[in-house]
Parts: sequence; C-alpha cells; structure tokens
Amino acid sequence: MRLLVFASGKGSNFEAMVKASRSGYFHSKVVGLLCDKDCPAAEIAKANDIPVTVIKPKDYKDKEIYIDALVSAAKGYSPDYIILAGYMRIIPSELLDAYPLKVLNVHPSLLPAFPGKDSILRAWEAGVKTTGITVHFVNDRLDQGPIIAQESLIMPDSLEKLEEEMHKIEHRIYPAAVKELTEHPFDAVVVSKCLMGANSRYDGGNKYSKRAETFVKTFKGKVLEMCPEIEAGLSTPRPKINIINGKAIMDGKEDVTEKLNKACHRIMSELSGSKKIIAILKEKSPSCGVLNPKGLFATCALEKFRNNIFIVSEEDL
Repeated sequence: MRLLVFASGKGSNFEAMVKASRSGYFHSKVVGLLCDKDCPAAEIAKANDIPVTVIKPKDYKDKEIYIDALVSAAKGYSPDYIILAGYMRIIPSELLDAYPLKVLNVHPSLLPAFPGKDSILRAWEAGVKTTGITVHFVNDRLDQGPIIAQESLIMPDSLEKLEEEMHKIEHRIYPAAVKELTEHPFDAVVVSKCLMGANSRYDGGNKYSKRAETFVKTFKGKVLEMCPEIEAGLSTPRPKINIINGKAIMDGKEDVTEKLNKACHRIMSELSGSKKIIAILKEKSPSCGVLNPKGLFATCALEKFRNNIFIVSEEDL
C-alpha cells in the first residue's frame, strides 16, 4: 500500500510512520509528504529521501485553484491512503470525493469528546479523569468521522506529563491502525442499492452518493449491493415503513418485520466466508439504516458478524 502523509508541523507522527515502514512493522510505503508550509516535517522527509510537495494556500489568489492544486498533487502520488499527521487545515470536500474512507487522522482526545483545537489542554482544564487518543476516518464534519481505534489514558498529575504520554500513545496507535487497515483489509463491502443510484427507495427514488460509488468502484474484494425491502418482495414505490415498538410497520398497519428479517438473513448468507466486512448504509432507513432505532439489517449484521463488520452511513463518508 502507498501512503501519502499530510503535515504542517514538527512531523513526529510522520516520522513514526516512516520508522514503521522502514523497520518492517508494516509493509506499506510512505511515498510522499505534502505540507501547507515550510516546516520541520519536510526536513525529516528530505533526510529520509521522501519526496515533498508544499502547497501554500497563500500562494493562490483563488480558493478553487488552490484546491485543484492540492487534489492534483495528492493524486500525483497515487496513494492508497492519505495520513494526516498534524496537518492544520480542513481537508476540502474535493479531496474526500476522490478518497472516501481513505483519509485518516489521529486526534488527541477520546472522540466525540473535545473535538477541534487544543484538545489536550481543554481535557486537562475540564478535569476529566480519563482522556486518550482516537484514530478516525476523515469526513466533512470536524473530527466526526468513523472511529477506527481508540486508546484511553488515566489523567496524570501534570499537563506536561499528559502531553508526553499522549504523544507516546499517538506514535504507537496510529501506525498500528494503518497496519491493520493495510495488512488486514476489508474483503467484502455491502452497500445500500439506493446509494449506488438504484431507484429502490419506498418513493421510487434514490439517495445516490458519489462517495459511496467511488469507494465501491475502487474496492478490491466482494461487492454486494442490497436492499432488504426489495429482497423481501416489497414493491417500488411502496408505503413507507416505520419502526414502531421494535416492529417494522408498513403504511401504519402491516407488520413486515418477519419478511425484512428473512431478507436480511438471506443477504447476510451471501457474506459467509468474509473475514472483514464494511457496510455503507442509509442513515435513517428502517430496513438497513444505522440510526437508533437501528435498521433491521444493521441490527442483524451486528449480531451475526460482531467484530468482523464495520458499519458506516452515507453521512459518515
């Protein structure tokens, strides 16, 4: 796997990635560093013969031209994953469009607690007993992407000690997360049909997601597009289904829970043999969605595959 790192500062997490690659801890290669300014991280890259590209926003009068330059520079490295390592700028949507669920970040708190800047200081000042480190995918919402890994830390007796311990965890957990993703990749993806543009919703429409389609098209493994309602034999269009007291009720009167459960289990039977599954589901659908009350497919999948399935919604991309 090819890793492109983004950094803005000292580059300690970038250096940890380089060491992990060069030592054989993981088999992915750090193919480049992209910075938004001249910084110590660039010097680390040069010392390790790693190409560096500096894209300074201030050098571009037009934001769109800057974003085009950034995306073009990133694509020039042909990365499998983009690793943010102290990159102090918001990642533009255009880059996420090109690399959905392929941009990673490490954050110094147990998200969703203390998102944004100065997380270590804010946790200290808040007097919390436990904090920690989160590795997560990046999306358009600040520090709200799907969580990949977390490690907690009992608050030490000084801010200086806290910062020291947090950096130690970062330099361990971040390469470990990259190792897991790249050396034990997802071998199957299940995606809601409507996110791929199929008119399978109850109203005959779709919830097409460009990022879902991009992820699926570049996925190396089994792909299963599904809709429990279609699988259950329900027509399109059809009356709307709502979860009422744990039951799937269509048109306010017909209980279709059993039909949908059987459909979900038939779909899951096609995933048998898969060791690591990622599911991209609609946010609010009663048949497959991930919001509470959870959609029936998400509930069944979590019960069957447990730690072998990673569920995200179109809002997570």
